[in-house]
Amino acid sequence: NKQLPEGLMHEIKAAVLLIQDDMHETFACTENPLLFSVRSGAAVSMPGMMDTVLNLGLNDEIVEGLAKQQGERFAYDCYRRLLQMFGDVVLGMPHHDFEERLTALKA
Repeated sequence: NKQLPEGLMHEIKAAVLLIQDDMHETFACTENPLLFSVRSGAAVSMPGMMDTVLNLGLNDEIVEGLAKQQGERFAYDCYRRLLQMFGDVVLGMPHHDFEERLTALKA
């Protein structure tokens, strides 16, 4: 039924607050953004074969804050990775679609 178990969202929010305190960064903050990498939760998986989405927490506004902090090239490469991995892992979009468009943009 694609619903989260009861109480899970509360646990996630509490864990994010703990990580924010440890890292001195804030999730969904343009000034000092905290990003997450998320891996699949398969009960059994082969090493190196888990699906991963990097840089969860970036959006059009937050990437600008990251660029001020870490430089534009790094920030927009992180954003590209998020979009590419989310498209592949979550939406099932073919990887080559991203590569074709990226190559066209670089030309």
